[in-house]
Amino acid sequence: MSVSGVTVGGGHGTAFAVRRAGRALLASVAGALLVPALLIAIVAAPVSTAPARTTAGWVARRLAWADGERREERPTGGRLIRLLGVEAILGSLAGCVYVLIAMGLVVTADLLLSAATGRPVAVFDAEPGAVTWATVAYFVLPGIVLLFLAVSGLAGVAWLDRRTWAALTRPSAGELAREVSRLHTTLDDVVSAVDAERRRIERDIHDGVQQRVVALSILLARAERTSDAAERRELHRDARSQTQQILDELRSVAWHTFPAMLARDGLPAALEALRDRTIMPIRLHVDAADVTDRAAGAAAYFVASEAVTNTIKHADASRIDIEVARAGADLILSVRDDGKGGADPAGAGLSGIGSRVAAHGGRLRVESPAGGPTVVTAVIPCG
Repeated sequence: MSVSGVTVGGGHGTAFAVRRAGRALLASVAGALLVPALLIAIVAAPVSTAPARTTAGWVARRLAWADGERREERPTGGRLIRLLGVEAILGSLAGCVYVLIAMGLVVTADLLLSAATGRPVAVFDAEPGAVTWATVAYFVLPGIVLLFLAVSGLAGVAWLDRRTWAALTRPSAGELAREVSRLHTTLDDVVSAVDAERRRIERDIHDGVQQRVVALSILLARAERTSDAAERRELHRDARSQTQQILDELRSVAWHTFPAMLARDGLPAALEALRDRTIMPIRLHVDAADVTDRAAGAAAYFVASEAVTNTIKHADASRIDIEVARAGADLILSVRDDGKGGADPAGAGLSGIGSRVAAHGGRLRVESPAGGPTVVTAVIPCG
């Protein structure tokens, strides 16, 4: 049984290797056929890069079909043109190898027919009967060597093909340095935003919840000291009311920290709850499929929450419009109010949500001319 299993596995492995080799050969044929399109794209690049991008997409699909690896990244700028130039050279080399192979097959077929029938060989200008099986045997070894060199050349072209794509789509040192700098800046902004949020929570608890707990303890102490049953009942009623207010304020603090509904029911439900909890009229329109990326959903929610809070505190507005939509791989959230405008993107609130959006690889845009309206738009990558 084990021997049989090994044999079957080896057979499958051999078949897979043969299929992959066949795909690589066909892909190199396609690369040779793409040479005219590559040259046209290179010539047109100073006027428009659209042909270059389209042709690079064809190259990516050809390579993905050959080895089964998807290539989502695309080279840009000068590297895109360099890629097309190298691809044109490699395609031309592959085309030359295939022409030589075709010529060798023609010569081989002519020799075999001449040896079998005694007819003349036009390629060598040989007389009838001059080519025999001994002549054919004389050319077997050189023919095998040339075929091996041709196949090796095609394999080398295919290897260079893959390496060129990998090298030219890899970020440059300058790009990596800029990305590291951006991440450092984003990290500093996120830390500052977290510290500011921590201070806000501490302030909310100190100024709200803590004061109510102190008042509650005073009520309970008075209830313990009084001997008047009616006064004691009144104090107990006040204490229960105070307890409910404490619970409401604790829920509010927890909601602003991270609403449980966001994790449980998703972004649309959390935004609906935000609308219902806000005293100002909010028109909510969600035109997006279910957002399964929780980090993107959380970022969008906190953008909306902070924008609504800023509007209520500073904008002197009468209504707020919140719109959510998907555009490809991005989640787009827009918050608009009809207030007096003049919002400062560098302020603590907006800069904090800007850092949160940037940490997720997104962009935040704030448009708030004097006199309004104010529009806060977040574009967040969403898996």
